[in-house]
Amino acid sequence: MIRTPRTTLHLVSVAWPFVLIVVLQTALATFSLQVTSSLRAFVTGESLWSKGQHDALYYLSRYAESGNLSFVARYHEAMAIPMGDRLARKALEVDPPTIDTAFQGFLAGGNHPDDIPKLIWLFRYFRWLPVMDACIRDWRTAEHVLMQLQPISEAIDASRNTSDPDRREIMRQLDEINALVTPLTNRFSDRLGEGTRQVQTVLFAGNAVMALLFIILIVWRLSRFLTDRRVIEEQLSHNANHDALTGLPNRRLFEDHLAHALEQPDACHALMFIDLDQFKSVNDNGGHAAGDALLRRVSLDLGKAIRGTDLLARLGGDEFGIVLPNCGPEDALRIGMRLRELTEAVDFVWNGHRYSISASVGVVHLADRSFTLQEALQAADIACYMAKEKGRNRVHVFETTDAAQTQFAANLNWVQRLHRALEDDSFRLFSQEIASIDGNGASVEHCEILLRLEEDGKLLAPASFIAAAERFGLMPALDRWVVRHALDIIGQRKNMMSSTYSINLSGLTLKDDTFLPFLRETLGRSRVPADVLCFEITETSAIENLDEAIAFMNAMRSMGCRFALDDFGVGMSSLTYLKRLPVDYVKIDGSFVRDMLTDKADRMTVEMINQISHLAGRQTIAEFVENAEILAALRAIGVDYAQGYFLGRPQPFLPEALDFVPPRRVDVA
Repeated sequence: MIRTPRTTLHLVSVAWPFVLIVVLQTALATFSLQVTSSLRAFVTGESLWSKGQHDALYYLSRYAESGNLSFVARYHEAMAIPMGDRLARKALEVDPPTIDTAFQGFLAGGNHPDDIPKLIWLFRYFRWLPVMDACIRDWRTAEHVLMQLQPISEAIDASRNTSDPDRREIMRQLDEINALVTPLTNRFSDRLGEGTRQVQTVLFAGNAVMALLFIILIVWRLSRFLTDRRVIEEQLSHNANHDALTGLPNRRLFEDHLAHALEQPDACHALMFIDLDQFKSVNDNGGHAAGDALLRRVSLDLGKAIRGTDLLARLGGDEFGIVLPNCGPEDALRIGMRLRELTEAVDFVWNGHRYSISASVGVVHLADRSFTLQEALQAADIACYMAKEKGRNRVHVFETTDAAQTQFAANLNWVQRLHRALEDDSFRLFSQEIASIDGNGASVEHCEILLRLEEDGKLLAPASFIAAAERFGLMPALDRWVVRHALDIIGQRKNMMSSTYSINLSGLTLKDDTFLPFLRETLGRSRVPADVLCFEITETSAIENLDEAIAFMNAMRSMGCRFALDDFGVGMSSLTYLKRLPVDYVKIDGSFVRDMLTDKADRMTVEMINQISHLAGRQTIAEFVENAEILAALRAIGVDYAQGYFLGRPQPFLPEALDFVPPRRVDVA
């Protein structure tokens, strides 16, 4: 994982006090060990020094008592220790100190070579301490007294035969020297012990203070961490429940408040959905920055216009929701009207352009019946949709007795079912034969691919759900599902190369700029040649968007696809536009074919459509051919193809087609 410089700096800012304390603690511990070790060496050296001077006095005393010269030799050995320490002290007291001489002096004083650098370090850098300075003064004073032994030893060395009176004099002098040096030696030792204890106490206190600082730092940092964590958690909680753009509560918090309101028995609450009507034009013309600025402006205005107890939330896009506690029907309607008027009055200017907006408001009285959370949300959604359906910029109150609203709710339910069907691949493809009427056509497969929805083991015809899919813009998704799955099946069928497969396309797909790239990609993947496909579009959808339809059809024809004009004859200007539309087939609407034997007007319409289509170079297909008599009449008129239950009912469209039976010629008298 790569850390960003900002993250690294943050880690450094958090960690540096701990690192500093650890470094200081380590340095103090190392220093403490060094001082303690040096003090131990100094105490050991002092013991050797004290023993040396006491031994020197002792051996001279023994000589004075016995006159045995061997005690003089032993005196010189003992005296060498304090004399070596004296040499080292003088070498260290000069400026600059003579380290080598001091080392040799301490070595002569009987100190271990490994301890001597510590003695030198302690003497050089800590002699300024009062306790160390006092110790050194006692050391120097004791040495001064001890040096009085030197004239005595020199006199003994000069005269090897000392008389009894001289030895008694030596004894007297030694007693005086011993009386002077012993208190000094003891005081030196006591002060050194006291100094050692003081230094150890100071070192202990220093380590304790450092440890305390470390604990305080940990507690402080932990407190900061917990505080920061609490702030972050509060921020995350706020972000999880509020919209980042407007700062309003989001859908999650809105639904929590609504659920709480619904749990209160016998309470008179209201629910409101607000949808901005012209928001898309602001986004398209001014850009998303303009749309964001407008949403912030509207959210502020709405927030100022509602009561203090009301909860205003942004539910997503340009949709807002309000939970109105303890709000009766009249008050809810009055508030809804005021919010609509306020939104309509918004004067929004962006980059010199003035935009006008309005709002469609849906109101639900929650006291009218017992609502679940989802039922309340759906009711508000339906009410808001109904406000848009009735012309926008209005308030619609949810009423269970409203027939149009009931139908809308049914269609809205279909939306959820269709989305689920697309996700679960619950649609099924069927095909119905399109047969050549005169029987002279080649023995090839020609069929229309039909869509069914399977739910709970039942197949539902398109009439059940197409209206809802068209109303809520789901037809392009259904068309793509059909094309994708149909091509997968066609690519596995026998005689595919010489067949014709008709697929219906909706009017919304004609306006979908992304459908052509989708078709090219799907054709390439399935390896199905485009010339086996014939797309059927209704006459109504083609005429509504004539120029777009012509451009769309020409683009697909350039790929090799063919077209059929479906349900022809129901439009007021069908014949006017026939010549302009680049279609290969004209499908005569079944409403004329079904009753053509009993209704002369219908028969004349079929004859006219057939003649005009042939004059325009189009072949004709008659729908709803349900018996042999209709087929015979169509043959007499000259219609090219027929489709209906008499020729074949829809069958499942499968990769392995049933053994193909060429279109049969029906003998009709």
